[in-house]
Amino acid sequence: MCVFTANALRDLWPGKFSIWLAAKRDWLLLAVAASHTSHLVTIIAFFQVVGWSKLKLVTLVGGGTVYLLIYALAGAAMLRLRGRKQGLLGLPKFEAVALYLIWLIFALAFVPRIVSGWPVYSFFGVAALAAFLIRIACLARYRRVKASALNLHAKG
Repeated sequence: MCVFTANALRDLWPGKFSIWLAAKRDWLLLAVAASHTSHLVTIIAFFQVVGWSKLKLVTLVGGGTVYLLIYALAGAAMLRLRGRKQGLLGLPKFEAVALYLIWLIFALAFVPRIVSGWPVYSFFGVAALAAFLIRIACLARYRRVKASALNLHAKG
């Protein structure tokens, strides 16, 4: 969620924390990749014990997609940290699309469980919704500022 919202938080509420968060975004992406690698190892160990037949196809596709996107984003972050500013595969919007897809799969896993009564599900579900609202608020502000700038340019 920090990676997903870092730039939006910086743009909406510039301050020490939000500026730091946006500046450290690539390092946070690498930390996400590292932590999810240990998570993946644990998942594999779990299914080794309980049996692979318990793994649902929707979980495999959704989770597998998230892992591939996380590793692709981490690769792009490593390139940026080494001084290469070009987007992954030359696709400038790849990162935004990847982050929204990861958010969507995360939200689909936790938002419906908010009412389950388990605090961890409620916490992650509410965090997912809040992150989405922050991104939408930033996008709305950007469009409003852009429209104002176009109006001023047209009048001038």
